[in-house]
Amino acid sequence: MRRGGLAVTAGVLAGVLAAACGDGGSTELGSPPTTLVPVSVVVDTIVTGEATDPPISVRVEDALGNAVEGAPVRFVIVRGEGELSPGVAVAGQNGVAESVYRAGPTPGEAEIQADIPSAANVPALRFLVFAESADTVRLSIVEGDGQRAEAGSQLPLAFSIRAETTSGAPAGGVRIAFDWTVPEEASAALEAGVTPELPQAGDTAAVAEPPEPTAPAEELPESAGALTHDVVMTDADGRGGAVFTLGSRPGDYRIHVFATDGVYSDTLSFSATALASPSGAVQLDSVGNGRLAAGTRALLHGGGFRPVAADNEVWIEGTAATVVSATETELTVEVPAFVRTCLPEREVGVRVLVGSEASNGLLVPIEPANQRVSLDVGESLTLRGPVEVECVQFRPGAPVEAGEAGEPGAPEDIEAATREYRIVIGNTGRGASSRLPLRFTTRTPADMSGDGPAVAVGIGRVDARVAEAALAGTRRDIGIRARTLARLVQDRISPLRPDGSTAVSAPAPGDTLEYFFAVGPELAATCVDPTRTVRGTVRAVGDGVVLVEDLAAPAGGPTEEEWLALAGELDGTVLPAVTSYFGLPEDIDRNGRVVVLFTPGVNRLGDGEAGVGGFSLPQDLAASGRGDGELSDPDGGICPASNEAEIIYSVSADPDGTLGRAVATEDLLRETQALVAHEVQHIVSAGGRVPASSAGFGAAEEVWLDEALSSLAEEVAGLAALGLPLGERLTFDRVSGTPEELETFNAYMLGNFRNLGLYMLGLPGAPTVSTDDLDGVGGLQMRGFGWFLLRRLADQAGGDERAFFRSVVGGGRNYGRGIANLERVTGREWANILADVSVALALGAGTLDEEPEDAPGEDVEAPAAGPDAEPPLAAATWDATDVFRSLNQDTDTRSGLPTAIALRTEPLGFETRVLSLDVGPSSVRYFSLASVPGAPGLSLSLETAGGTPAGETAEPLITIVRIK
Repeated sequence: MRRGGLAVTAGVLAGVLAAACGDGGSTELGSPPTTLVPVSVVVDTIVTGEATDPPISVRVEDALGNAVEGAPVRFVIVRGEGELSPGVAVAGQNGVAESVYRAGPTPGEAEIQADIPSAANVPALRFLVFAESADTVRLSIVEGDGQRAEAGSQLPLAFSIRAETTSGAPAGGVRIAFDWTVPEEASAALEAGVTPELPQAGDTAAVAEPPEPTAPAEELPESAGALTHDVVMTDADGRGGAVFTLGSRPGDYRIHVFATDGVYSDTLSFSATALASPSGAVQLDSVGNGRLAAGTRALLHGGGFRPVAADNEVWIEGTAATVVSATETELTVEVPAFVRTCLPEREVGVRVLVGSEASNGLLVPIEPANQRVSLDVGESLTLRGPVEVECVQFRPGAPVEAGEAGEPGAPEDIEAATREYRIVIGNTGRGASSRLPLRFTTRTPADMSGDGPAVAVGIGRVDARVAEAALAGTRRDIGIRARTLARLVQDRISPLRPDGSTAVSAPAPGDTLEYFFAVGPELAATCVDPTRTVRGTVRAVGDGVVLVEDLAAPAGGPTEEEWLALAGELDGTVLPAVTSYFGLPEDIDRNGRVVVLFTPGVNRLGDGEAGVGGFSLPQDLAASGRGDGELSDPDGGICPASNEAEIIYSVSADPDGTLGRAVATEDLLRETQALVAHEVQHIVSAGGRVPASSAGFGAAEEVWLDEALSSLAEEVAGLAALGLPLGERLTFDRVSGTPEELETFNAYMLGNFRNLGLYMLGLPGAPTVSTDDLDGVGGLQMRGFGWFLLRRLADQAGGDERAFFRSVVGGGRNYGRGIANLERVTGREWANILADVSVALALGAGTLDEEPEDAPGEDVEAPAAGPDAEPPLAAATWDATDVFRSLNQDTDTRSGLPTAIALRTEPLGFETRVLSLDVGPSSVRYFSLASVPGAPGLSLSLETAGGTPAGETAEPLITIVRIK
C-alpha cells in the first residue's frame, strides 16, 4: 500500500531508467564505478509487513556518468527492523541494482544503506522507509476452530488467526482483540436467528464491533471461561492467537476476533464446545510432581498412550511439546520454554492426543524459565542490559486461610506475610542525548495480554509551594559558574600558567584593592570590556583568607570584631577541613590566600526571594594578557576581565533591603562559612586541572560532579565545626543537641538533606548528572543526588576518605571527568554504582512512614549488584532514615519545606498493566509493589517503546529491593 505523494509511478520509473540507458550510456563490463545515484525515492512509506513496491533501486555510474554493469551493490539495514532481499544485487546492463525491503511487525522507521564493498571510494546512499500500522486488515482463521473438550479444561490448540493487508502482505504489529459469549448467550442468539452484521473484508466504513457479552470479560464469573490473552499483537507473519479455558457450563461457546486500536477489520468467530465429561480411551492422570517447569523435561502418567513417541501429541497451553519417549502409561516431554512472551507463574492446560483420540485435560502449575525474585528483607537483585531485563518473575503469595484474630489467616498474620518491594527502572546511559523510551509490562495469569496501549507514567513535578520554599532558602548559584565555563571552552580562552616567581605579600587591613566584576544580568561572566571595577577595603586578613568589602556596600554591615571573628572561624575550621579533603588552592596570584569579596554586585543579581548568595568564577584562572602569563595554546584567547586570582564573590550585608532581598548581618556571617567551604572546593578542583592540562578549561570537572564535591565540602566543614567523627551513623539528635549545634547543622548540612529530599520528591524525572534547570529546583535535585552518591561511595571506601576525595578532585593522570572519573577511583562500573545508590535510597530513605523499629534503615545492606562490585561496608556517616524522620516532624522549622520528605514511587498492583516510560540518562524511576498472601504470580518485562526487546545500544537497568 502506498501513501501520499511518496510513491514512484511506473511512468516516472520508466523515465528514469530510460535516461539511464540513453545513447551516451556505457555498459562495458569493468568500468570503474565512482557514483551511486538513487533511482527510487529516498523516503518511502509502507505498512508493517509490506514490501517496498517498486524496490529500493540505485544506479551505478562511472566518472563520465555512464552506467556500470556488473558492480555488486550491497543493501544493509543500518537502523530499524525488517528484511532485505537480496542483500547484494549485481547492477544490470542499465547500471541499476535493486533490493526489496519488507517492513517488520513494529511501526517505525528503518534506514537502508546501499554501497559497493569493492569500491570504498564510492559514497554510500541512505534510504528511509517509514512503516505504518495497517489501517485495514483482513483476518483469517489458521487453526483452533471447532474444538471440543470437557468443561472446565483448557483447549489444546490456540485460536490462531492471520492478519493481512489489502494487498495480501502479512500485517504485523496489529493489535487483535478476543471476546466470547457463554453457552446460553450463543444458543439464544442462534435460536433467534440474530447474527451480528459484520463488515466484509476490505471494508473501511466502520470498525467491526463484536457481539457484546452480558458483562465485561473481567467481570464474568469463573464458570464463564477465560482467555490467556484479551489482546495480542500480530507478529512479522501477521499471526496471533490466544488459548481458551472452557467454563464449567457445558455447551457451545463463540469466540470473536477483531482488530482494534483504530484498525479496520472483519470479525471472525471461533466455536468451541464444552462437554459434560471426558470420554475416550486416552487418559491423563497426573504430571510428574504436580508441577511443570518451562524449558525442562516432564513425565506424564496415564493410559492409552502409544509406545512410539512420534505417535503421541502433547499440547501445553496451546503449544506443542516434544515427546521424547513413550510407553503405554508414561510420556516424557520437553516442556515449551514460552520464551517469546514474559508470562507469569500460572496454571496451564495439558492434554494428550493419540491419533483422533484426545485425553482429558489437566490444569497444572508451571514455573517460568526466567529469573525469579527470591529476596530476604534488605536484599536486592539487579538486572542489566537488554537481555536480562526482558523478563523477571515474582512468585505467587502463599495462601492464607481466613481465621479469627490470633489464628492463621487473621489480619495481623496477613500483614506479617506481606512482602514489599521497591522496583527501580533505570537508564545507565551517560550522554545527555541517551534518553531511553521504554515499555514496562506486568502480567498476571488472569490476563497475559500485555499488548494493549501503554499508559504514560508522567514526569514527577515538585509542588509549587515546595519549589518556592526550596529556592527561597538557596543562596548559592550553579548556573553562573556553568555558563561562564561553557563560554571559556567555546571561545578557547587560555588559562594562566604560573611561572613560579616569588610570592606576593598579602594585603593589610585597610588596604584598598580593585577587582573586575564581570557578571551581568544574563548570569554569566564575560571576558570582554566594559567590565565594572569594584574597589574594596580589606576588612580582615587571616592565614588563608582575605575579607574585602566593596566601598559601595550599604551601611549596617559587620563590625571590625565580627570581620575578625569570621576570618578566625574560616582559618580555624572551614579551610583546614576542606583543604584536608580536597587539597590546597593553586594560588595563582601568589598571595597564599583566598579572597572573599563582599559586593552589592552579587546582591543585584538576585531575583526577588530566589537570591544569588555567592560564587567563584573559573575565568579568574584565565590569562588576562596584562602580565607574562604563559598561554596554553598559541592560538588561545585572553580574558581581559580575569582577575588572575582565587576569589569568592559574596553578597554584601543589606539589612534594609536597599539592593533587593534584605540580608541581615548575622545571616551573612553565618552563611559565609558554608559558602566558603563550597566555593573553595570549586577553586581547588579547577586550579589543579585547568592550568596543568593541555585541554585548559576543557579539563574542568563536569558540573554535576563538581557541585556534588562542593556539597560534600559543606558537610565535612560542618562535621568539623561540630567535632563529630565519620562512620558512626549520625542521628539527628547527635547534631542538634543544643541550639548552637542545630544552627551549625542548618548552616552546613541541612541544604544537602533538603536537596536530596527534593530529588526524592521529584521522582520520576528528577535530574542526576545533568539538568536544563541549573538555577532552579532541577539544579538543587542534581546536587542532592550527587551529594548522596559521593557520601555513599566514601562510606563504602573505608579507611581515610580524604584520600578518596583527593583522587576524585585530581582526576588522575588524564584528568578524568564525571562518571569516568568515579569509575576510575572506585574500580566499579557506573551501572553498578547507580544500582547501589538506588538500593541505598530505597532502604535508607524510602520508608519514612514506618515506625523506627519497623523501618529497615540504611544499616540493612544489599548484596553486591554486579560481579565487579565489592561488598558494601557497614560503616556509614548518617542514619538517613532517622534524619529525614526528624526533619519531617516539624516541616516549618526543620526541613524548611512545607511537606514531609519521602521517596516518591509509582504503585504497582498484581495486575496486568502496560506503562510507557521515558527515562533520562543515568536516571531511575521508582515503583512500589506489595505481595499479599494469595496474590497471583506476576511477570515484569522491559522492552522498547514499540514493544520489542531493547537494542544492543540500550542500557536499561532493573533493581528490585525487598524492604519488608
